[in-house]
Amino acid sequence: MNQSESLNLKQILSNRRKHKRWHLFDFFRIGSIFQWTVAALLVVTLPLILTLLYSIQSIEKYTNQSHTTLFQTLKASKHSQALLDNLLLMDRSIRQYKILEDPEILKVYKEHHQAFKDNALLIKKYNLPEDQLLLSTKLIHSENELYNQIVTKKNTLPEKISSEYAKDYSQLRSDARHLVFLGNRQINIETTTLSELATLIRKQISYSALVSVLLAMLLGLFLLYLINRPIKHIGMAINKLGNAQFSNRIHIAGPKDLRKIGKHLEWLRLKLIRLENSKQIFVKTISHELKTPLATLVEGTDLLQDELVGELNTEQHKIIELIQIANIRLNNLIENLLEYQKITSTQHKMAYSKVNMNQLVEFICKDYQLLLNSKNASITLEANPIIFLADRDKMRVIISNLFSNALKFSPENGQILIKIEVIGYTLHLLIADQGPGISKHQLPHIFTEFYKQSTPGSWKIKGSGLGLNLVKDYVAAHQGQIKLIAPSKIYSGANFLVLLPLTPTIKIQKT
Repeated sequence: MNQSESLNLKQILSNRRKHKRWHLFDFFRIGSIFQWTVAALLVVTLPLILTLLYSIQSIEKYTNQSHTTLFQTLKASKHSQALLDNLLLMDRSIRQYKILEDPEILKVYKEHHQAFKDNALLIKKYNLPEDQLLLSTKLIHSENELYNQIVTKKNTLPEKISSEYAKDYSQLRSDARHLVFLGNRQINIETTTLSELATLIRKQISYSALVSVLLAMLLGLFLLYLINRPIKHIGMAINKLGNAQFSNRIHIAGPKDLRKIGKHLEWLRLKLIRLENSKQIFVKTISHELKTPLATLVEGTDLLQDELVGELNTEQHKIIELIQIANIRLNNLIENLLEYQKITSTQHKMAYSKVNMNQLVEFICKDYQLLLNSKNASITLEANPIIFLADRDKMRVIISNLFSNALKFSPENGQILIKIEVIGYTLHLLIADQGPGISKHQLPHIFTEFYKQSTPGSWKIKGSGLGLNLVKDYVAAHQGQIKLIAPSKIYSGANFLVLLPLTPTIKIQKT
């Protein structure tokens, strides 16, 4: 097991130990999303159901109280009025009996007395206030005594009946009127009390409804958070896998179907780690294996070019020159593979230093001199002496790949523009050629890794498809940006403009 695999294994074991700790969502491991949704619906509607039940109970209590108080008071008042009417009829009957002395009238008097007694019995059934109860009891007792006296003395003279009992019935009627007055007053009191009680119940129901709605909303939001949180974690996990971030173990808590998806994603992460390690080992191995024969080939070619093994004719010099050009291209391909292996296996570690852009460009142009000669191409350099803070090796990769790309697509006897200038606090690097340019359907893909444009027929060596992808990554590492601008009349091909800050924000790498 190599060092990178050992580190990955340690990271995985460490993450697993961390995830063994207690987690809030371990309480919500039962059920599927459907079951969670049904449970959430029940929990959210529970406060509303309780409020409805409370409202029904309050209204029922109010109705019962209305029935037992106001309705009884109304009925008691009605019977009190009936007592008064009975007394009037009894008084009238006695007066008629005084004049007519008809036994039938006395019989009618007795019937009114019985009606009085019936109404009096009904009044006693109700829960009357103390003052009404005392007055009604007194009224019933006084009327009964008066009736007994009249019935006992029915054979006396009518004028004596009238003179003895007329004042008594007047007093009874006065007491009955007062009883009716007390009943009406009690009706007003009960009506006001019930009105206040209705207002209080309405307020209580309104407040309960408001609280239940707010509680339902809070419970709904909390349950929505519980359901959406694992879905959000799944999205984040997929995004990390898409960005080749495999260091953290994927653990999805929540419903069982989402946890099952989390297990599949964790399996995919481990699979991608193995594939990524295999790819890195392959790229690293093949690149270094190619370096050894390439170095031998370059050394042998230089020995032949220097005629150390004998004099060469013109045709042999041309063949040696072609081999040297191929060596340069092959070396660039290997360097791009190694750079790609670096940026995909580790994070960018910037080694900032002061970089002389003019010297760096001249150094790169010398490396491509043989390729320039093979196309009879020329370079136009427009630059003042510029020194700024950057990673020299990464800047070399940026300029070298852009220049190589321009040289590849330049026509015979073509011209390549390299323009460096400072505008404000930004360095502008423009590399343009006179080639066919980049079509609209190719434009979205040119910075994609392993994407290859159609190579011109005059250029026999194909690229790796990594050059512009490396350029984009290294420009981003310098906190800059690269864009393809519109071609000019002279340089009608690809015009790549790189924008880099003169004073980048240097992030301290934690070790």
